[in-house]
Amino acid sequence: MHKTKIILASSSPRRKEMIAWMGIPFEIFPADIDERLHQDEEPITHVKRLALQKAKKIASGNNTDAIILAADTIVLHDGHILGKPKDKQHARDMLLSLRGQVHQVATAVCLIAQENEIFQDQCISSVHMRPYSDDEILTYVDSGDALDKAGAYAIQSKSFDPVTQFSGCFASVMGFPLCHIERNLRKIDGYNCLPVAEICQQNLHYACPIFSKVLQGEDIG
Repeated sequence: MHKTKIILASSSPRRKEMIAWMGIPFEIFPADIDERLHQDEEPITHVKRLALQKAKKIASGNNTDAIILAADTIVLHDGHILGKPKDKQHARDMLLSLRGQVHQVATAVCLIAQENEIFQDQCISSVHMRPYSDDEILTYVDSGDALDKAGAYAIQSKSFDPVTQFSGCFASVMGFPLCHIERNLRKIDGYNCLPVAEICQQNLHYACPIFSKVLQGEDIG
């Protein structure tokens, strides 16, 4: 039994599913913050700030020894941040702009442990989208799956299957870079290490070429 307990500052069903793979006791406390971009704020600074603000908001009301874990994900294309679409038309526009193109997905994570120890990390992956058709876009958007995701797509979608190739972390493109999270958990006293790379690959059904470098602390993703 893993003694560590985590409070996940997210309402994302994907993050909830993925943290459950780790077998660590956890609770969900979504953090409602202002996610608007600050004037002249760089994209990576922005996503790191949001993860930190989410974690701090939940930590301010936490009187347990649980670790607060927050994450935020953005899609970057042609210098612009693509967040979650406002509606179906916005989702269609996003997918049209990404079609056949390469973009980056950046996920920032923040952990706050006892005595307000703060650990931050980020993962940036490049994603190449396939040339899906207009009809495929309409079908996918109408399914509702696009509406709660940065960039209006899920890399793991079997029906839409939008991605031809990527370099980096599959889990990070889904919004929860497990090895980056694990390497920061290992900095916290009392944490019992997990075979997180094996857990991730078993559940996502792919062979990750970078997990050992990530766990060793390299800035790769």
